[in-house]
Amino acid sequence: MCQLGRLGMSSAARVPRRPSPKAADSQVKRAADRFALVAAAGEFAIEAGILPWEPSSADKSAAQMLSNWIGQRGGLEPTEVTSGIAQVRRFIEAHGEARFTNVEGDDRLISNRAGFRRVLGDKREWIVLSEAWRQEVASGHDPGLLARALAERGMLKAGGDGKPQIKHRLPGIGNTRSYVLINAVFEGGEDA
Repeated sequence: MCQLGRLGMSSAARVPRRPSPKAADSQVKRAADRFALVAAAGEFAIEAGILPWEPSSADKSAAQMLSNWIGQRGGLEPTEVTSGIAQVRRFIEAHGEARFTNVEGDDRLISNRAGFRRVLGDKREWIVLSEAWRQEVASGHDPGLLARALAERGMLKAGGDGKPQIKHRLPGIGNTRSYVLINAVFEGGEDA
């Protein structure tokens, strides 16, 4: 007979099942499973009289630890997305003026240009050239995944064709597809 049976518990011990959020990344789901295992072990030890705690206290504590871990991690999304968004913010913060030519005309010589910038009232846009996007802004990340994630959050303008790039006629370049970041890249809920 298994240990559970000797202690008067069924083999389907009364362990609260706390499903991980549906939108969670697979890493979060695996962590939730591990915290559930800790909760189950704790509840088993409480029922067996090994731990002098109140019933459900191990489950509540494990749920709180999972919540804290998710908060420290930065949310439920894949870390590739959250770290990619942070990298885009850092790039614009560091190079927002120095590497972007004013689309209306700029007398400054922009060395190692990453794209163009535009002011529309109180809004700003950074038009990032495709190669600069792949080689620098999204370096180390999947450029397409990152662009789609930004577009889903309203931080990047998507083209009318649903692609994360927009076709522009840019000074000195002509027609080209580029990525258009907007002010919202510095806002945006849990990613901010």
